[in-house]
Order: sequence, then C-alpha cells, then structure tokens
Amino acid sequence: MMLSCLRPAALLLGIFLLSACDQSDAPEVAQAISDLEKQKLQKVAEPKSEAPPPAPATPAPGLLAATGLAAKDERAEIILLLPDARIAMQEFQRNGLAMLVGRQTGYHLTTSDAAGSSTRQIEQFREAIAAKPAAIIISPIDPPAVAALIVEAQTHGIIVIGLDKRMVNEGCASVVFTDQRKVGRMAADTVIEALKRKAAEEKRTEVTGRVVQLRGEADSYATNEIAEGFSEGLRTQSGVILVHDAPAEWSTEKATQCTTEAFNLQKNFDAIYAQSDAMAVGAAKAAETAGQRENIFIVGTDGLSGQKRGLELVRLGEIDASVVQPALVDLALQIITKMRSDKAFKPLPSYEIQPVVILPRNVDQMLRTGTYKLPNL
Repeated sequence: MMLSCLRPAALLLGIFLLSACDQSDAPEVAQAISDLEKQKLQKVAEPKSEAPPPAPATPAPGLLAATGLAAKDERAEIILLLPDARIAMQEFQRNGLAMLVGRQTGYHLTTSDAAGSSTRQIEQFREAIAAKPAAIIISPIDPPAVAALIVEAQTHGIIVIGLDKRMVNEGCASVVFTDQRKVGRMAADTVIEALKRKAAEEKRTEVTGRVVQLRGEADSYATNEIAEGFSEGLRTQSGVILVHDAPAEWSTEKATQCTTEAFNLQKNFDAIYAQSDAMAVGAAKAAETAGQRENIFIVGTDGLSGQKRGLELVRLGEIDASVVQPALVDLALQIITKMRSDKAFKPLPSYEIQPVVILPRNVDQMLRTGTYKLPNL
C-alpha cells in the first residue's frame, strides 16, 4: 500500500503535539530576523543614494544612565563568539542578535566566527577579553578549553553567558541552552507518531518503519547528541529501525547526494530525519527525483522563521515537520541588560529552553504567536 498517508498524518499529529507545547508571544529574535529581511527587500527596491546615510548619533548621557550605563562607560560592547556561522542556525543567531542589540540604547555587537576551529575560538576569546566589552556570549566548540578564559573574563567584570549545556559548571554568569538529546528525541517521537497513524490506517497492530537519518557533521557534539536522542526515541518501537545514517555537513546539496545513495542501497524507506531544515530540503529533492516523495515523511530541524526556512517550508508542504531549535541569544541578551541595569538581579545558573515541533496543523499559529517560550527573569 502506498505510504502517502504519512504526510496527511502530520495534520492529526499537530493536535497532540500542540497541546503539549505551551506557546508564548513571538520570540524577539524571530521578529528581528523578519525585520532584517524586510529591510533587505526595501534596499533592493529603493534607488541608490549618492550620499551615504548619516552616522547614528551618540546616545545622550541621560539615555545611557537610564539603561544602567555610566556616561563614560566604554564597555557597552557585546561580543558573540560562534563556532561556525556557515551553519544556518548560527547565522540566524548572529543576525537576530545584531538586530536586537541595535534596539538597545548604548550597546553594539561584535561577532567572531571560529569556522569550526577550537584553537581559533580560544584566540577570539582572548581578543574579546582584551577589548573589555560589557559582555561575551559564547557557543563553545570545546567548553573545557575556554574554562580558564571564562574565569579571566569574570575577574575583569565582563559578563559571560554560555549557550551550551556543558558550560553549566564552567563559571559563566548564566547558561542558556536547549538539550540536544531532547531535539533528537522529539524528532523520533514525530516520526513514530506518523508511523503509528500509517499502521492504524492499514489495520496493523505492529508499528513498523524504515528510517534514514542525515547528520550535520560526523564529529560534532551537538550532532552526536541529537543522533543519540533520535536513536533512543526509535528504540521505543522495536519495529522501527534506522537503516541508513550519514553526515551531510549541513549542506542541501550533500543531503540530496546522501539521500540518493540511501535509495540506491536501501531501495525504500518510510521516513527521513535531517538535523537541519536545509538538509531536509535536499532530502526532499532526492525523494522527488526518485518518485518517492509522497511515500516518505520528512522531518527537519531548526524551524527558523524567514523565507525558505523551516516555518515556511512546513507551511508550503516542502517538508512535513521541523523541530524548533530556540535561538537562545534573545534570552542571553535579556540577562545581560538586566544584570547591567539592575545590580540586585542575580540570574539563575542556567535556563533550559524547550524545543517544539512544527507541523502543518500548528504552523499558522506559530507564525502568528511564535514557536518557543522564554522564562520571565
């Protein structure tokens, strides 16, 4: 029997998964990205001006004081240290945070990209400390390698916010994270619910399915954590097996190639899980070429807002679901500004932001109200 019932099943799954997700107002970073894309479109449409735009005026001392900054405080810089901005999620964090910081009177953002090199990130951290910023936000490649630098930054009065669960005991002022195993487990649960629906429609009591996984990088901590969570979830159903698992390096083109190879080796399967929406698009392309798209349930990861990204891809039916990776930088910025404006405020050692699943059933609501919830500080 054709497996096309897997894709419509997402509509029914949305009822179950939406009820488990406590939605909030749209996260600020998503709105910031939306604003950024609108500005880009306006720039394309507007005629070029011969004269450059005037430089922004320096905030008046009264405005600086109102935000908790002294008039002569030169440490109004926030530095973001990213592992690899070539990855869509990290590019989204960088662009969204730039917009949010731009809305804060007296602050500006500098971003450093380690391009996947731990050695380079350590150098960038040292350079960041030397710049004496107000705060450093770091998504680490190797947390133990930067532990001493976190302590050094703190001794200079620099606020350090980590974006990785592994940094909880490394001396940061606070850590904002999403558990990557939960991301993988949520993807597995989504696949299994689709396969359960298929079994019910075929009047079978046993839930079965052949599943393909497309990883990001072969040796990345986050990639391996997501994969482990995904495998744990699949193991809850003995009839659901992972038949192909390959790194696609976060690339749409590489994902198309890997999925084509999976078709050549496995001939047929029921679901594909990609650790990014960009790779999910590549998998969908390969499935379309093989004449199997309607038979395969495709789940991506990130759930970003904006054109050709997760939310829109699910809404248009290009992929069947996506697991949202919260941006994290929006809460990190809130912690920094509150610490600097309210000296009595002490953040919690860590804040865990829960991932959620986007399905056709709930995508319109998420476009209106946002995908994840931030805690109140």
